[in-house]
Amino acid sequence: MSEEDDILPLPSLMEAWRPPSGGKRVLKGGTVRIRTGRGGGQARPAMSQAEARAKLERIVRKAPEVMVKVSGKQRSTQHLAEHFGYVSRHGKLEVRSSEGEIITDEKRLKAIAFDWAMLDEATNIYGRDRPISTSMILSMPGGTAEADTILDAVQAFARIEFKGRFSYMVALHTDTDHPHVHVTVANQGEDGSRFNPRKADLHHMRETFALELRARGIAAEATPRRARGHVQKRVRSAAKHLEARTAAEGRGLDIHRLVEERAAEFAQSQEPERREQDRAALHRQKFIRGAYAEAATALAGTGREEDAALADEITQFVADMPPAVSRRLQRAREIMMADRASGSADRTEPSNEPPTDPRDRGVPPPPDRER
Repeated sequence: MSEEDDILPLPSLMEAWRPPSGGKRVLKGGTVRIRTGRGGGQARPAMSQAEARAKLERIVRKAPEVMVKVSGKQRSTQHLAEHFGYVSRHGKLEVRSSEGEIITDEKRLKAIAFDWAMLDEATNIYGRDRPISTSMILSMPGGTAEADTILDAVQAFARIEFKGRFSYMVALHTDTDHPHVHVTVANQGEDGSRFNPRKADLHHMRETFALELRARGIAAEATPRRARGHVQKRVRSAAKHLEARTAAEGRGLDIHRLVEERAAEFAQSQEPERREQDRAALHRQKFIRGAYAEAATALAGTGREEDAALADEITQFVADMPPAVSRRLQRAREIMMADRASGSADRTEPSNEPPTDPRDRGVPPPPDRER
C-alpha cells in the first residue's frame, strides 16, 4: 500500500484504538496517538495508512499483547531492600541498574535501597508518607518470545522511558510459565519530578514495549481491551488478594458469588436496573465493530487480492468478538434462558438493544455476525 492509497478510514480506526486518557507524560516510543487539529478542535490521526494497515493486521491476526503492570510500591528502606532481595533471588540472579551496573551482591543492593530512600527523604519537604519506589512487571504470553529477547526489549524500553529522569533496576525471571522482567523505578526523579504512573501512562509504556519487541522481530501489540471487543473487565489482582484475605479471616468475600447474586436479582426483578455503564459499553462496542466493518468494506472494494483477504480476516475478527455485556448481564441471560427452557417463566426475548420500557427484562444476546 502506497501513501497515496487513502483506503482505510483512519479517523474511525484511530478512535477505536484510542488509548486511555489522562496521565502526565507524552508517549515517546509508541506509534498510536491522537493529536488535535487546528480547526474546530477535531481529532487528526498521527498515523500513516501503512502504519494503520500494519496495526490492523496485527490486531485481527491476534498478535500477542504485551503486559505492563504495577506490581507494588515500596515505602521504606527495609521494604525496598527486601524487594531487591526478592527480584534477585537473594543474589542468585543478575540485577541491572540504570547506570549499566550488573549486581549480584545483596549488600550492594541494600546500599542502593538506602541511597534511594535518602534521596526521597531529602526531597520530602512536607514529610508526607509516600512510597520510595514503584515495581512493575513486563511480560509476553508464554512461547511468544525468547527470554533474552524480552530482556533486551525491556532494557531498551527502560532507557526510553526513564533514562536521565528516574533511576531503575531490571531483573529477568525465567522460573515461571513464561519469562517476565521486574523493573523497579525510584519515585524521586533526578529532575525533581515524581514517578506516579496512571492508567494512560501504563498504556503508553505498553506501546513502547511492544514497539521495541517488534524491532526485534516479535509480533507484539498493545491495544486497549475495548479495541478487541472486550467489555468485561479483568478481575484485578487487588480484588483477588482481598478475596483471599477475607476468606482466611472467615469473612468470606466471594466475587463469583456476588456476581451470581446480582445476576439472579436482575433476572428475577420486575423492573431490573440497567446501569449506565452497561449501555455505554454496548454503544462503544457498536462503534468499534462499525469501524472495523468500514475498514473491511473499504479494503474489499479495491479489487486487490491481498486487500480482499485482509477484509475477510477483519470480518471474521468482528464476528468472533464477545458480546458487549458485563458478567452480571451475561449470567442473568443464562439464568433467564434456563428458566424459559424449563418452562418456569415466560420471559421476553432478549434484545441486542437497551430497553426503552423499564419493565423490559431482556438481556442483550451476542451481537449478530456482520458479513
